[in-house]
Amino acid sequence: MRRTLAALFVTVPLAAQAPVRLDRAEAEFAEAFSSLIGLRELPNGMVIVADRLEQTVALLDFRTGDMTTIGRQGNGPGEFGMPGPLYAWTGDTTLMIDLANARGMLIASNGTVATGTVSFASAAFMMVPRAVDARGRLYGVAPVRVTGGEVSIPDSMPIVRWTPGGTSDTLFKVAANTGGVRVIARGGGPPSVSGRQRAFVSAMQWVATPDGRVAQVQPEPYHVAWLGQNGRATHGPAVAYQPVRITQRDKEAWADQAGTGQAVMRTPQGTQTMRIPRPNLDEVDFPEFKPPFDAVFATPEGEIWVRVSRPAATTRQLYDVFDGQGLRVRQVELAEGRRIVGFGRGTLYAVRVDEDDLQWLERYRR
Repeated sequence: MRRTLAALFVTVPLAAQAPVRLDRAEAEFAEAFSSLIGLRELPNGMVIVADRLEQTVALLDFRTGDMTTIGRQGNGPGEFGMPGPLYAWTGDTTLMIDLANARGMLIASNGTVATGTVSFASAAFMMVPRAVDARGRLYGVAPVRVTGGEVSIPDSMPIVRWTPGGTSDTLFKVAANTGGVRVIARGGGPPSVSGRQRAFVSAMQWVATPDGRVAQVQPEPYHVAWLGQNGRATHGPAVAYQPVRITQRDKEAWADQAGTGQAVMRTPQGTQTMRIPRPNLDEVDFPEFKPPFDAVFATPEGEIWVRVSRPAATTRQLYDVFDGQGLRVRQVELAEGRRIVGFGRGTLYAVRVDEDDLQWLERYRR
């Protein structure tokens, strides 16, 4: 079946041109951060950021260097339990995902907390949105609800689009991608985990754009498909790439990154946050090669940026940029030691980490 599918594609190499290199930032914010988890550029050029470790949300003015705190921790009006990703909401409003309270906090264009919240727990499912379009529709994975007894996480999970206060529809399904680990959830208690973990799992990734389109980035063959309103996907041409062989350094880097995450669980006793321990490499299965990519982003203009897999020893990240037809139009290479944390219109925001593990936010023109 895979051979038949691959035969439908014509592999199209990028025209012989060097990647665009973003070597010099347009601006760097005057204060450092600990762990940026969310960023949204406002139409006036100011930026809202969320810091996971500092547990803060703030409005930044790159021109003056001013930083104004937004909201505070808590469960009441104008408060949040754990700051998460930031998305453009309807109008100039920003939606901040409150990971601990299962809701979205609304932020006005002037950086103040707006009236009302968006509850994710009141939907037909409870999800953490991974994208929001200009109509205020939320996109995410609908998790399994546990009402009692035991339930195993299924092999595939539905990707849903939900209009707050309205209906939801399933767009397609994706592999649960538990990396070989079997998760058993028990009503009223924490889940148990069994099985041998797998790293660098090759799987489709997706992202929604502001106009409501959904891009599916497929690894085999590597290409971008756009999901139409009729539920059918329009496939762009396959893209040639050089497979990256996994070394011991890649394994160590993967384990280091895996050990920096946090998991949020909602139980009858309340919300619990747990730090994910660094995996033991002897208990992890690694393939011979990395997948073609490891992250996918959408810009406000609707371009898809795909982070290309590179050896751990490589200090510059490389991105394939696709247009609305699934054509790779260029490649972009970041400055050394930088990683993307967000996009604005015509801009890109990246962080560099200094020797004290502090993050410095930079803005680039793209």
